[in-house]
Amino acid sequence: MKAFVLSTLAVFLLGGCTVYRSDGRKQFESEAPGKVAGASFQLINCKKEGKLETWFHEEFPAHTYELVLSEPDLEIWRTQRGSAIEVKALQKSDKTTQSCIYQFANETVWTLYKDQFIRELENNLMTLE
Repeated sequence: MKAFVLSTLAVFLLGGCTVYRSDGRKQFESEAPGKVAGASFQLINCKKEGKLETWFHEEFPAHTYELVLSEPDLEIWRTQRGSAIEVKALQKSDKTTQSCIYQFANETVWTLYKDQFIRELENNLMTLE
């Protein structure tokens, strides 16, 4: 039994190495500096919210948050956390609401990339599953 578990574990580890070295990964890594690093923000977390949680956040937003954009299917809120800017995006559909939190390095970076960031979210960068 121990040999079976060890051999199965070895197969999974070696299988992961082939994915890591695949052509698709190499292509992603070569294109990423322009697309990912150039964005100058990072995704902190995403989660699906229930109807009650969504209603509560809409009716009683934290007093430190400022509304940036309000559309029927997308809301964007921002707040300052030290020198960083935290942005919360709520993307709504008939079935669910997805909440994602992003972080920008500072106010200057937020101001520089704000319009591009909003356009990307409006183009459904956050996918509802």
